[in-house]
Amino acid sequence: MLENIIRDELNENNIPQTITISTLMGDREFRWDKAIYMPAGLSGFSDNNVFALANFPSEISNSFKLLQCLTDPELAFIVAPYNAESSLIAHEDIDPLAASHGIAQENLAIILIITLQKAEGAQDVEMTVNLRAPILIDTNRQTAFQVRLNQPQYDFRHPLTV
Repeated sequence: MLENIIRDELNENNIPQTITISTLMGDREFRWDKAIYMPAGLSGFSDNNVFALANFPSEISNSFKLLQCLTDPELAFIVAPYNAESSLIAHEDIDPLAASHGIAQENLAIILIITLQKAEGAQDVEMTVNLRAPILIDTNRQTAFQVRLNQPQYDFRHPLTV
């Protein structure tokens, strides 16, 4: 498992097991052996390849997570775990993409990037989720890939209701 390989590499090179990063939620400690490697990075951030997921404090929300870059503390995204039962994304569109990255169905987790926008003069913040570019995570190999769904039913700004 990748976690053991990383742990051995850290031990052999006297690298600390954890890194502390000032995040949107305050200082958080992340373990390198729990990191998620994204070979191609994210769209627009291809040079950033090592991320970790963190929970928000329960008083804020347990529906969202923070996708924090471990090599660039300034880079973080609010994400939502995808609920396959919602049927927002068709299995026949996701399954071939997961297979092309060697992700077995039992190891597949999907997260969606959230955007918060406040229209000029508006009181409320609009929350949308990017259905067109989901992130597929192989939970066994601790790797992830942002994929593109070019079908018109997948919107960049799909309204999110909590």
